Amino acid sequence: MTLITSFLNTCKKYPGKTAILDQNGSLCYEDLRKEVLRYTGRVLSGGAGKNVGILLPNGKEFAAAFYGILATGKTPVPLNFLLSPAQLFYVIRDAEIDTVFTCKLFAPLLGDQIKHLFLVEEGHTDACLNEGSIQYGNAEEQAAMLYTSGTSANPKGVILTHNNFLSNLEGCIHAFHFTEKDILLGILPLFHTYALTTTLILPVCVGATILYLPRFSGPKVLEMIEKHKVTSLFAIPSMYRVLLRTAESTKHDLRTLRLCTSGGEPLPGDVLEAFCKVFPVPLTEGYGLTEATAIVSVNLPEKSEPGSIGPPLDNVEVKIVNDNGQGQPANREGEIWVKGPNVMKGYHKLPKETAETITSDRWLKTGDYGKLDEEGFLWITGRKKELIIISGENVSPTEIEHVISRYEKVFEVAVVGVPDKVRGEVPKAFIALREHATCSEEEIRDYCMTRLPHYKVPKYFVFHRELPHGPTGKILKRALKE
Repeated sequence: MTLITSFLNTCKKYPGKTAILDQNGSLCYEDLRKEVLRYTGRVLSGGAGKNVGILLPNGKEFAAAFYGILATGKTPVPLNFLLSPAQLFYVIRDAEIDTVFTCKLFAPLLGDQIKHLFLVEEGHTDACLNEGSIQYGNAEEQAAMLYTSGTSANPKGVILTHNNFLSNLEGCIHAFHFTEKDILLGILPLFHTYALTTTLILPVCVGATILYLPRFSGPKVLEMIEKHKVTSLFAIPSMYRVLLRTAESTKHDLRTLRLCTSGGEPLPGDVLEAFCKVFPVPLTEGYGLTEATAIVSVNLPEKSEPGSIGPPLDNVEVKIVNDNGQGQPANREGEIWVKGPNVMKGYHKLPKETAETITSDRWLKTGDYGKLDEEGFLWITGRKKELIIISGENVSPTEIEHVISRYEKVFEVAVVGVPDKVRGEVPKAFIALREHATCSEEEIRDYCMTRLPHYKVPKYFVFHRELPHGPTGKILKRALKE
């Protein structure tokens, strides 16, 4: 089984069912199949190289380009349109891309650097491939190359196979009980593995309907949920924070929602608590990374432990190890290692980094710190690289952030370690306040002193109107440090 086989099976099973809705209309699965074959013909007629770029917003065209490239036996490479020009061209050079599907809005980002530029607004050949000429590939061949966000270094190309995607989807479909009756709202950009897996490949696999928004807007999201009877939403904590603020001042019928899942970064406790009071469905938190094809563990409405990132998917193994690679008992912190058919093939053209990240027996070192409890729930305590070493003690900035984020005047917070002559490092908190709120450094320090051990209370507090965010919505701690 490959992604193309799965796609064509769905198109034959549900030909007249709506596959995709976006701002420009809709496509049923049979029409989507025809579009894919046209894009396939376009790739082959242009003499594209092995890797083909997709620089597009969420919508029908992205879906058609993704499966159209796959049907030629070539590899789709979704490009992050929010990268700096230097990083975007680094990715294009690194992946040796000479052909890109894009639109008039994004074409200027590419300049004259691309040999074959296909604008989706322009008419394309109707002499498309017939299904007999499609390259189906095999399960262990690469199905996509996704680049990491590159917030601390150059982006790395993650090679994911058909089996990586399909095994991860098998775990998700089983956990979430997805069927063709579901309507998923796609608000995360599809160049991100979390979005690509959950709001394109997953719904196509089961024959569900996808509703895409080209850009995130709190009022628009709630309006679309009500209008189109959306059942499932995957987003990141900062988006849920905005949705909460919107829902508190507007009224929408959101009763069709059966699943709202948060991932991408730690979910602040105040957002989790408030969401469950305002929305008709609990907010469940999950965890994953590009190298593990999106999802490793997730809380479910029927099996949930608030504050945790849920139990691992049924077909994924997780263990906690110390700095010597030794497994740790329940509730002992260490680095999270992951094993399963969802673990990437490796990094593109980076054998040394691949060997450092994946052990000889195929355990993926995530670089995240956490613990497993007696019930099998996974808890994340922070990034290994972000740990603050205070007088020899490992301190997770996530723990401090969770405390500060619960203060009623705080909208968003990020904590980093900064050098200190006495203690080696100390925490520094960057805070964005809620609209119209005022707060002094003394006030927030007093709040922390009653809720944190003394040595974990930030030495410095800096207030910003807003905090910097990266392409996928994560707070850019590196920018704050600089």
